[in-house]
Amino acid sequence: MRLFKNILFIILTTALAVVLEAVTLSSTEEFNEINNNFQKASANYKDYDDSVTFTQIIYDEKSVKALISKIINNEAQTFSHISNKEFIQDVYQRHAYRPIWFDYKGIKKEAIYDLFNNIENDDTLENSGAIRKKYRILKEEIAKTTTRTLDHELNLDLQLTSLYYKFMKHHLYGDINWWSFQRKLASLRKHHISADWSTNTPKYDIADMLLRYKISYVVGITTPSSFNYKKLKKELSRLRKVQAHGGWKKIPNSSQLLYGRSGNVVKQLAQRLQSEGDYLCSTITSKYNNCLKKSVKRFQKRHGLAQTGNINNATRKKLNLSVNWKIKKILLNMDRIKRLPEQPEDRYVMVNIPEFRLFYRENNQQKLTMRVVVGDKKHHTPIFSNKISFIVLNPYWLIPDSIVQKELIPKMLKNPNYLIEKGYEARTNYSLKSPPIDSTKVDWARVLRTGQTKKYKFSQPPGKKNALGKIKFKFPNKFAVYLHDTPAKRYFKKGFRAFSHGCIRIAQPRAFLATFAKHERRINYNQAKRILKGKVKTQYNLSKPVPVHIVYLTARVKSDGLLHYLPDVYGYDSKQTRSIH
Repeated sequence: MRLFKNILFIILTTALAVVLEAVTLSSTEEFNEINNNFQKASANYKDYDDSVTFTQIIYDEKSVKALISKIINNEAQTFSHISNKEFIQDVYQRHAYRPIWFDYKGIKKEAIYDLFNNIENDDTLENSGAIRKKYRILKEEIAKTTTRTLDHELNLDLQLTSLYYKFMKHHLYGDINWWSFQRKLASLRKHHISADWSTNTPKYDIADMLLRYKISYVVGITTPSSFNYKKLKKELSRLRKVQAHGGWKKIPNSSQLLYGRSGNVVKQLAQRLQSEGDYLCSTITSKYNNCLKKSVKRFQKRHGLAQTGNINNATRKKLNLSVNWKIKKILLNMDRIKRLPEQPEDRYVMVNIPEFRLFYRENNQQKLTMRVVVGDKKHHTPIFSNKISFIVLNPYWLIPDSIVQKELIPKMLKNPNYLIEKGYEARTNYSLKSPPIDSTKVDWARVLRTGQTKKYKFSQPPGKKNALGKIKFKFPNKFAVYLHDTPAKRYFKKGFRAFSHGCIRIAQPRAFLATFAKHERRINYNQAKRILKGKVKTQYNLSKPVPVHIVYLTARVKSDGLLHYLPDVYGYDSKQTRSIH
């Protein structure tokens, strides 16, 4: 009996082995056929390892076919309700038409909520803006989904990718409508007002960012670190809290607002300054004491007012600016910084037009600052970045043709001795080796009438009266703008300093020269001072050009750590419109 059982066990085991072998061969053939089809659709099939499951392969093949159908075969229908078509087609092609935010296990929670958290915590976004609206819709849609369907998941996948693109474009490039702004500048130029603004467009591959990195990592490394952007962002966050609590009450015109007096309006002023971040006292007071006066002075300093500590009409007007106005101003300037080159350089120069000031930074520290005179209301100093490549001592002033046409020749027609009196020279080219022509033998009225002014080149030799002073710092550019000394020192004493034809006059050219002498062997500062006593033109070519940024920031955190609001010299704030995101 025992022998019979053993024989029966052997027969059954052999039969089962045969059946299993047949099933295994059939399954293997089916598996290979599916896998081969998927390999044709996916450029990344080699990424699969030995742990790949049959369920995963089936999901990938179905989702790839469905996405190809949505993105390519039925693109008109798909993109009738989903924006950013070109980006979506590009990124999914790179991803072999596989889902980005879902896989065979379901939703990729870590990636999706990383996106959602960055959108939720970005104070540069408006609650009523398109990005946060879409984020809230998708978040709710995902939260209420209980049953998985491939079509629903893939629609969500495309919408999440579109949302990512919108958010990253906002984060990387800001929301200023530069095309519209450039049209407005072109209109100014048609009305004979020189106005130019060159923007830097950072080169980012947003599709590559999406496929390779966590969103929080990308946001972290692409947030500007130069021009005190992060401190400006911190101030924005503080003001958003004020905005969420309803903003500020207006400060009335009251007799209580005098030093030494007390009352509820004084307490309201103290609370207002505390909310602004300017209150320096330990407790809120109802008396206009010395501590409150210091707080008022700090507020006045940040708003470009005379620091008297008294509440006059100008100060009250600034106190009654709404928190929404300030937030809008900050956002505008944050967007401007996003279009400036990031500053990893050890040394760079910044000139902020609304501030009428130059800043020289070295090893992340401000080493020198000085007053400047910038272009007037008809000759705006252009906004752009470049590099100072050479310095000229005792320069010639090569007079631009625009000044020759509009100013110089008309004055010559009124006074034939004008060139001689000013010490100007006229030539038929800019070669200073050729002798000047006799200007009294030229029919300048005819030259002006026939538009032949460019045939003549006017210059002013080196000297104390030279319009460029004794030193100029050149960074060759299409605007023919540079930094230079000036004999007209009186303008530096004024608060509003927009008086030039576009170039930037600097108050301390010798101190500025000294910063270059420390880094350039060929510049001997003591020797340079001796050269400046004479009239011989001397040029120093720099071995390492120094970046210079001419910027237009009307709200910025200065070296004192305070947020300052600055005058809109050329009216650009009102001309630059932002999309609400």
